[in-house]
Amino acid sequence: MDGNEGQSFRDAERQLWHHVGARPREIFLRLRGPQVRVRVQEVGEGRPVLFVHGGPNAGTTWAPLVAQMQDFRCLVLDRPGCGLSEPVDYRGSGLRRLATDVLHSLLDALEIERLPIVASSMGGLWSLWLAQAHPQRVSRMVQLGCPALVEGMKIPPFMRMLSVPFLNRFLTRAMPATVDSARDLYRQIGHAASIETGRIPGVYFNWAHHLTVGTDTMSHELNMIEKALTWRGTRPELLFDRAELRRVHQPTLFIWGEDDPFGGAELARQTVTWTPDARLHLIPASGHLPWLDAPEEVSTLAREFLRAADRAEAKKARATTTQ
Repeated sequence: MDGNEGQSFRDAERQLWHHVGARPREIFLRLRGPQVRVRVQEVGEGRPVLFVHGGPNAGTTWAPLVAQMQDFRCLVLDRPGCGLSEPVDYRGSGLRRLATDVLHSLLDALEIERLPIVASSMGGLWSLWLAQAHPQRVSRMVQLGCPALVEGMKIPPFMRMLSVPFLNRFLTRAMPATVDSARDLYRQIGHAASIETGRIPGVYFNWAHHLTVGTDTMSHELNMIEKALTWRGTRPELLFDRAELRRVHQPTLFIWGEDDPFGGAELARQTVTWTPDARLHLIPASGHLPWLDAPEEVSTLAREFLRAADRAEAKKARATTTQ
């Protein structure tokens, strides 16, 4: 990434934030374990909520959603290697342990003991791992779309190809990186209806394009995809199966697009059945990242679910006072 490309990415990012009506505050944090410098963008004021994106992507993908949740302190992470965060070396390390350590260290760096998490796809898996390994740090979760590597997840052909070393590098170099190719990728993950109707604005795809050409996100994410998948499917040791879902006890809201190619309504219902304290909201004609198709609906659902925690804590406090 040269200086001009990096500046083009920042310009495209500012345009997207301006379009949705938000002005993030940018901070960089040095994590202790692993030793990596990550970027967090803060939007809004109030109770802190951490947003963890999927991939290949970066934190600003959340812009259409967090712009409508500014009554919370939205902490928008660029996962290591994505956007403007430094990369980590996925070779020779356990992905589950590394992901858990990143999020655990991030909360330490933010000086936050416990908070809710809004997550998507690979970020959803990272959050599930954290919730299981350190349950005291995660109060509740909003899982948007199919979390990566859950039991029953389908792997579309393009993702299988991205898991194959050397082939994935050849394909990403051979395919022209344009705004149209960015738009086509989002069609493949279930957002064709919103693209055709203009529901997802062009400024979003301009940002997605500059994420690819203006940062090293794709290269770093391919390293992680190779650790998580093979041509045949999920690596068995990383599968988040029904037994693990049954050990997730945090209240969890799944908001799931019915056109999610990683698993539609049937998988959504099954996943919620396996998760002890979970509820489900399905969004018709919506893909893998449902807040892009229905930002108002998703923000209303997420805000109500997160506010329920405040009401529960207030009720508990009143009960304690009267004892």
